[in-house]
This record gives sequence, structure tokens and C-alpha cells, in this order.
Amino acid sequence: MKYVVIILVSLLTEHSHAQDLISVANTFLNDKNYLEAKAAIDEAFESDQADENPRAWYTKARIYHEILKSTDQALKEIKSDQKAFVAEVVDAYQNTKRLTDPTNNLHILANNQIEILWADYVNAGITKFQSSKFIEASEFFEVSQIAKPADSTGYLYAALSLQNSGKYQRAIDNYMALRDISRLTKNAYNGLIICQQLLNLPDAQQLDVVEEALFEYPNHLPYILQEIRILIRLKRFDAAESVLKTSIQRNPNNAQLVLRQADLYDRVFKDAYLNGEPERSEQYFEMASRSYERYLNSFPEDFTANYNYSVMINEQANRVYVRVNLMSKEEYEMRGKETEQLGHDWTRRALPYMEKAQQAKPEDENVIKALKVYYERLEMTEKLNQINGGN
Repeated sequence: MKYVVIILVSLLTEHSHAQDLISVANTFLNDKNYLEAKAAIDEAFESDQADENPRAWYTKARIYHEILKSTDQALKEIKSDQKAFVAEVVDAYQNTKRLTDPTNNLHILANNQIEILWADYVNAGITKFQSSKFIEASEFFEVSQIAKPADSTGYLYAALSLQNSGKYQRAIDNYMALRDISRLTKNAYNGLIICQQLLNLPDAQQLDVVEEALFEYPNHLPYILQEIRILIRLKRFDAAESVLKTSIQRNPNNAQLVLRQADLYDRVFKDAYLNGEPERSEQYFEMASRSYERYLNSFPEDFTANYNYSVMINEQANRVYVRVNLMSKEEYEMRGKETEQLGHDWTRRALPYMEKAQQAKPEDENVIKALKVYYERLEMTEKLNQINGGN
């Protein structure tokens, strides 16, 4: 019995000592002696009794929080790892809430302090963002995530800040974290897609995100166009064609879809020929031609459409010239000139579109190079001399 009494006395003494240290820590806190306050509360937590004491946790939170806000250089070293220190502050407030009923005053105060901590970092981040100090802004926003890990604000603005500062992978990480807690807005998906593009991530990985964006926003044209671009790069032409057909049915007058359709058919035209499918190649040439001409009827000055259409037509000319070059002397004498004229006919058809492209971009080297070839083939000496003289 005497042994049990000694143990009880020891435990009571330990409990009393911890309570005394909490009171001492609070006194130092009120006097703004933060180093002494921290030393006292840290010593209190050397006792297991403090772990289940909400007053101890709240006192620790308030002391650490004040140290965090203080500009005193003597406290700088303590909080050198700002994220880790903020995590300790938040942990102390959360433990206060864990050990108290929601109606308890300490619970309410702890919750309010978390809100204040979060708002301080968000506001500081916004100030830096508005001053175009994006890296500093991102750091504030990422710290705000520690205070409220389920709030989307810190993740979205951290991602935008990092995107603006060229830290694309970190921006992606924040967009992905945001996706785990909230439905992404179009702006967020836009940022995520752009960052993946700028990092040149694998097309299959980019496609996953674009298709996810389309699931959320199925009729958003930029995502449809991006999906088609990626499918084309992956040479998934049938899938791209299916998406295009459906999209054009829904948006029959959308010029961007028509241009993308022309580009797709153009690629299939070339790819089918290389794969030994001449009939399929010719079929898609006609389809591409209709789409290019439909687009150019509305936008006759468009550089890309004029240039690409001319190059596609010139591919037909090149195929003829290759046949001519492979002819034997006897074959050439029999039908070489006639066949060569077919190539010239294709070149004449391609020429006006390349000249339109030059009007849009007079100094474009690829356009000038193509025109030199066209003029030489067609023996347009005067125009060839003009373009040579201009360069």
C-alpha cells in the first residue's frame, strides 16, 4: 500500500508540475517573452500528461503562432523551416480541437486562429502575386495549404503562381492536389494542360488529362481541339476522325473544327500512301481538299491553311515527278513528257495557295523555298528572278 501511495504522489507531482509550466508559459506569452514561453511549454510536453490537456495544446499553439508572426531576429532561427513550423502550430490547434467539444471556448478559439493563420498566408500570397513576385507568392500559398488542406484556394493560386514563374512540374503537382479535393474549373484544367504541353510530357499522359477535362466539360471546344491534336500526334487517326465528325455535327459552322479536319485528312492522305494504300490516300486527298477549301472560303488569307493546302497538293506533284524520274529512257520517250505535264498541272494548282501564304508572311523561308521550286518547275523565269532578287 505504501508503494502505491508513493506512485500516486509521484504522478500527482508530475501532473502539478506540468500544470505549473503551462501557467508559466502563459505568463511569458502575455509578457511577449516568446523564447521563455516556448521553453516552458516545451518542457511541459516532456510529460505525457500534457498530450491529453487541451489547455497545454492551445498554449503551445498560441506561443508558436506568435513566434511565427514576430519580426524579432532572435526568433528567426527557430522558424527557419517555415513549413515545418507552421505545421507544428496547426497541429497544436488541431489537438486542441480534438480534445474539446465544438461548443468549448478553446475549441472555438483554436478554430478561429487556424482561419486567421490561413487568411494571413493567402493575403500575403495575393499581394506578392499582384506584384508579379510569383515564386514568393507560391510559397505563401503552399504554406496556407498546411492550415487548411481541404481548401482549394491555396492549391489553385499556388499552381497559378508556379505556372507564371515557369515551375511547371510544381504547378502540375498543385493542380493534381487540387483535383483530389475539388472539381477542377475550366481555368484549372487550362493551366494543367498548358503546363503539360510546356514540359513536353508524353502525349498519352497529356491525353489522359484532356479526356478527363472533356468528361467534366464535354462541349468545350478548346479541349476537343486539343484531344484531336494529340490523337493525330499519336497517329490514332480513326479515333481523331470519329471525334471530329461528332464535333462538326454539333458545331457545323465552326471554322477551327473544319481546319482541324482538313489537317487530319491531309495526314491520312500522306500516311496511307506510305503504307501502300493508294486508294485510301486518294480518298483522303479529296476529303482534305474539300475541308481546306471550305475553310479558305471563309478565311482566304489564313497562312496555315494556304501553306498546308499547297504543300498537300504539291505532294501529288512530287509523286508524279518521282514516277518520271524512275522511267527508263524508252519509257520517257513514249510518255514522259505527258506524265511530267500532269506533275506541272498539280504544281499550278498548288501555286496560288503558296503565293497567298507569302502575302501573309512575306519573309517566311519555307514559303520562299517552295515558291522557288514551283517557279523553276513551271519555267516562270520572271517570278523566279524576282524572288531570287529579293533574297
